[in-house]
Amino acid sequence: MNPVEHVEEAQRQLASAGLYTGKIDGDPGPGTRAAVNLWRKANQPAKPPTPAQPPTGLADPRSEATIATLHTQVQQPFRDLLRSINAAVAPSVGRWISGYRGEKEQNALYAKGRTAPGPRVTSARWPTSSHNGGGGTTGFACDIGFFTTGGTYIDEGPQYDIAGKLARAAGFNWGADFGDRPHICLRPPTLRAVGETAFINALIYRVNNGLAVWP
Repeated sequence: MNPVEHVEEAQRQLASAGLYTGKIDGDPGPGTRAAVNLWRKANQPAKPPTPAQPPTGLADPRSEATIATLHTQVQQPFRDLLRSINAAVAPSVGRWISGYRGEKEQNALYAKGRTAPGPRVTSARWPTSSHNGGGGTTGFACDIGFFTTGGTYIDEGPQYDIAGKLARAAGFNWGADFGDRPHICLRPPTLRAVGETAFINALIYRVNNGLAVWP
């Protein structure tokens, strides 16, 4: 077929699909082009949903920013755990929303419900939270938050229990032991068998005496 015949055939097919109402004249004018664009829109493949985590192995940007505040030895385990959690809670999406906290941030959270407005958030002053890394510059704990596919924060739900149980199975400590369900911590190997207070005191001792916090 010559070019005019090709256009005529396309016009016939577009007309049979209800997308073109002009003459079958072989003229690739505005009417024909508009019909072609309508056909393309109607037949383009559906855009795949954004994955909970990018295929590169990194977490989502918010979680990565949180993970970056942690001790280097626990960063990849937190990525791997988040991947397992998101596979289990889909279509909800988990994010690491709080990692290391410095002295000012930790004490500001401790003041809430005490000397500052708002409900109580934590019972730990600086540096007695695993978020503080014993007073060092990197932490060992994250708080997880869950969101709908539309981005709405889920304050309460079974997702937190699923995350905590998966964390425990992977060797993490879960804050449900002291009433903090979003809290998940990965301790240095030599401190995993001790209680929470002993763990924090050991971290503080190591930091204050210039000792390695890992392992």
